[in-house]
Amino acid sequence: MSETRKRQYRVTIRLTEAEAAELNKRADDSRLTLAGYFRSAVMDTPPPPQSRRPPVDRKELAKLLGAMGRIGSNINQLAKVANAGSWPESASLHQACEDIQWMRHALMQALGTKTQKRPRPGP
Repeated sequence: MSETRKRQYRVTIRLTEAEAAELNKRADDSRLTLAGYFRSAVMDTPPPPQSRRPPVDRKELAKLLGAMGRIGSNINQLAKVANAGSWPESASLHQACEDIQWMRHALMQALGTKTQKRPRPGP
């Protein structure tokens, strides 16, 4: 029987906003889910492997946010050309596709998922 199926009981607690923020911060710092952190702290046992979370790379996420803005602008320009009755040049469409692939890679990397190194596309 799996670990999840063994756990049949739910415990609910009330916290102030500050207490909830502190509990979430401690779980984040420990790279555990909230339930995994709480169980580990209260029961004084090591957390189960499935409760571990990958580290978040905030620098990578900030780069990704900037890239999303650039891609949104590029897509808007492509739509403007298409709405004017013309067809966007294939180089622009190819660049948009490369940018989206880079965003996917950067997001996975920032979330701690192992991927192959992929270079950042040009402007």
